[in-house]
Amino acid sequence: MFKLIACLLLIIVVILSGSRTGVLTLCVVTLLFYALRYRKLIHKRRIFLISGGALFLISLFIGLIYLKPASASGRVLIWKVSAGLCKEHIIQGNGLGSFKADYMPEQAKYLSSSHADESDRILAGNTNHPFNEYLLLLIEQGLIGIVLFLLSLIAVFRSNVAFDTPAILTLVSIAIFSCFSYPFKYAFVWFMIIYCLASLNQREVALRTIHFNKPFLLIILFILCFFLIKNIIFERTWKRISLIAEKNTGLLDNELSIFTKLYDEWNGNPYFLYNYASELKNVELYKQSVNIFLHCESYINTYDLQMQLADNYYQMECWEEAERRYKLAQCMCPSRFLPLQGLLRGYVKSDNCILAERIALEIINKRIKIPSYTVTIIQEEARNYLRKKNI
Repeated sequence: MFKLIACLLLIIVVILSGSRTGVLTLCVVTLLFYALRYRKLIHKRRIFLISGGALFLISLFIGLIYLKPASASGRVLIWKVSAGLCKEHIIQGNGLGSFKADYMPEQAKYLSSSHADESDRILAGNTNHPFNEYLLLLIEQGLIGIVLFLLSLIAVFRSNVAFDTPAILTLVSIAIFSCFSYPFKYAFVWFMIIYCLASLNQREVALRTIHFNKPFLLIILFILCFFLIKNIIFERTWKRISLIAEKNTGLLDNELSIFTKLYDEWNGNPYFLYNYASELKNVELYKQSVNIFLHCESYINTYDLQMQLADNYYQMECWEEAERRYKLAQCMCPSRFLPLQGLLRGYVKSDNCILAERIALEIINKRIKIPSYTVTIIQEEARNYLRKKNI
């Protein structure tokens, strides 16, 4: 009864979460469990049952795609653009964390080309993960990373472990989920993988263990604790100063000096750079803000970052650089209106009437992806400009 209640709760939670990948994974693991557990009973009709199970899963997969077709098309767009990132360094990869820095410029390049259609441009948005852990591994670690991963799988599945055990089924669930989502962003998933592998090792599976002497382990533990504590102090200080700045609607001199000190002791978190640069922009320290944003750009290059840079250059009256950044942001997410508004204001400020009129007409005639108050204001601003010019 306890097992039945647990299973029912699991099914209800997965369905209510709206996770199509969760539903697919649950069905695959359930079929796999019963197929392995009762393989002797179904041996005589294995062809019929395997065909029926495969047909069910294919039908379910197609049905889940049509449940949210726009989302599925968006994933396909991300995979197409991500495939372009693999070409240059296919053997060794582009480096750990490179996806966040490289993807959006690659998306801008693709959407500006003749290969993209209007539906791609409407669907495109800010992306920091390819929604496929294997594709991410290929992009960042190349074929070397894929080979090492496959060798790890072989080490697990060459063992004589029963495939209907909870540990193996959990690993299979994570493997399926990794095809369509980003489970490795969550610490709980890492914990479950370590727990399952330890459980397999405890069952005397042929997984080799490496033995270290205690002094060596203590030294490693001490070093890890030192850097962990240092990182925790950094993050807590950053959070405290950010809350104070938000409460005061801007940085005061004391908070600014602490932010500067944290920047000198930066822990490698690119979102700190983004936050610091944004706060500098809010207090009109535009040149310093640009320098930090440019530092951040090599770690996370997104639509939002390009808009922040463009706004800084606009305030500094660097019209050419502002124009370039607004155009790049527009290429990254063609359905957005804010880059066009920035271009319109920049052309008006720099007395470029011809381009200003062209952008104003583009804003008015642009297809709206999601109606909003912001879009209405931007279009009204464009109409007012054209009225002044009697157009």
